[in-house]
Amino acid sequence: MKSQSNNQSGRDRLLMAARDAVVSHGIRRTTAHDIAERAGVSRMTFYRHLGSVEDAVLQAVTREFERAAARIEQSAPPGTGRERLVHFAVEGLRVFAASELIASIGERDPELLVPYVTDRFGQSQQLLLQRLEALVEAGRRDGSIEAGPDVALTVLLVLQGVSLSGRILARMDRFEDVVAQVRPLLERYLVPRTAPGSGLGAAPGADLEPEGSP
Repeated sequence: MKSQSNNQSGRDRLLMAARDAVVSHGIRRTTAHDIAERAGVSRMTFYRHLGSVEDAVLQAVTREFERAAARIEQSAPPGTGRERLVHFAVEGLRVFAASELIASIGERDPELLVPYVTDRFGQSQQLLLQRLEALVEAGRRDGSIEAGPDVALTVLLVLQGVSLSGRILARMDRFEDVVAQVRPLLERYLVPRTAPGSGLGAAPGADLEPEGSP
């Protein structure tokens, strides 16, 4: 057990070192030697734990998302599955926007992100999708979410679109304005159509008598 704990501790140090190196000077200028030196280990130890600089960076991103997701879930106020999902989504956008690691990649090495938008989901996206699916299921069970097919996936794509536009929105000084709109957008999308006050039940005027009826 002690050996496993030491291995995990060593891996965490390396991932933190990889994060710090990328924040400081980007992926292209980050080397295995740089990461190993920051972590206080040998280059062989780096290669044994993480394999390559690109793998180290991707794992550092996943680690950051995983820890952030856990913090957001722990800070969520008590509520329905829908309320907790909306909290998770909105706070997740703010965490993503505040991430120095993501900001550095987006500014210096944006091509690293392209495959995960156009070709496949990475571990970080899969992690967030699993969290969203769990929250959708909680909302389905307590009746606060109308869970059609791919609801969690649709929410993830909405969040991804806002997140990847974060730098543009920040330059326009509109990021918080857009995030404020995400909350009611998700609420209206997720609320069951028969929920009181949802405004999504019968069509307008459906409860009126036809003209000329007795």
